[in-house]
Amino acid sequence: MIQNVSSATPLEKVDYHLRDDGLADIRIRRNIRTVTHDATDNQPEYVEYTAVESYQVLPLLEQEAIDQADVLFEGDATSSRPVPDRVSALEQASLDNAQLLADLMAGGDGDTTDSTDPDTGKNAADDSADNKNKE
Repeated sequence: MIQNVSSATPLEKVDYHLRDDGLADIRIRRNIRTVTHDATDNQPEYVEYTAVESYQVLPLLEQEAIDQADVLFEGDATSSRPVPDRVSALEQASLDNAQLLADLMAGGDGDTTDSTDPDTGKNAADDSADNKNKE
């Protein structure tokens, strides 16, 4: 789950806590910022630490979580997007892939049905029809 968080204490990039069940609570943070709030009539100046945080429960060791932090965060960011946005992105990727495949199949001249034999210069379909006519 991706969310904006704030804290009165500094935030670490990866916060790892092993649980008794062998899983770990892992918080991966991006855009960590220190925000100083000016004093007001009702409140003295104070510092707040903010970040975008991914919270995940995974069966990882601490070093594995640190090493994989970027991949884990990106995966959570993708899965946290609303379903219609994810479906639209998949549809667009599918259309892009289909167009790329069509372009590759078309080659240089755009003709995907060319079955001309490069050695004889004859079209294989024409040659096959000629042989049937001779029989």
